[in-house]
Amino acid sequence: MKQLPIVNSPTLTCTLPVSGKKIKYRPFVIKEQKALMLAQQSEDADAINETIADVILSCTGGTLVYEEAPTADISYFFLQLRIASVGPESRFSIQCKSCEHMVPVELDMSTINVDMSKSSNVVMITDSIGMELRYPTIKDAFDVDKYDPNERNTKMLISLITKIFDADSVYDVADYPDSVLEEWLMALNDEQVDHIQKFVDNIPELSHNLEFTCPQCSTKQSRLLEGLHTFFRIGNDSRQS
Repeated sequence: MKQLPIVNSPTLTCTLPVSGKKIKYRPFVIKEQKALMLAQQSEDADAINETIADVILSCTGGTLVYEEAPTADISYFFLQLRIASVGPESRFSIQCKSCEHMVPVELDMSTINVDMSKSSNVVMITDSIGMELRYPTIKDAFDVDKYDPNERNTKMLISLITKIFDADSVYDVADYPDSVLEEWLMALNDEQVDHIQKFVDNIPELSHNLEFTCPQCSTKQSRLLEGLHTFFRIGNDSRQS
């Protein structure tokens, strides 16, 4: 029996919005699409994360690791992967907040981007003292649950700081234990903490403001769609609340 011919997939390139890395990839195949659909139907967050991670790793030949990339990069890449594999159009239903009618909507996913205009990973604490931070990854989101709820925000922030600098020196945080960094942060005043909070508030994320009118009650409204799991669900034609 002769071996069947091999059907090659096209090689595409995606530039990640946060890291700026260029990733070569192929569209996902029917087997991978089925795995994604089964994960969605399970409604199990761990199963969904594991399946998305496996598909991304396979489609990029291992060059993009799910847990290591910034969350916005993963969300954006998965959206591009979905577009390349099954097309940009998504049809789903979203619940009207006024009358609770399920409104059918259409969304062109190729119009969705990560807004980097307000984001900067350098935060000035004073005129001469500042810090450089990295944007959180999927792994950071998983690790957050390991921390005591009362210490979660501080521990998370410490994990994101890469350097502290002043007019004369640069201090690599890897050289300092968490206890020293925590003490340094606790010595800041409210105004200085506000500068750090602006970084947190403007961490880039894949988002889209969906505007629609309910045909049942004629109410005009909008809904913020944000994050990987949201676009994973609507990309597989599900109902939204």
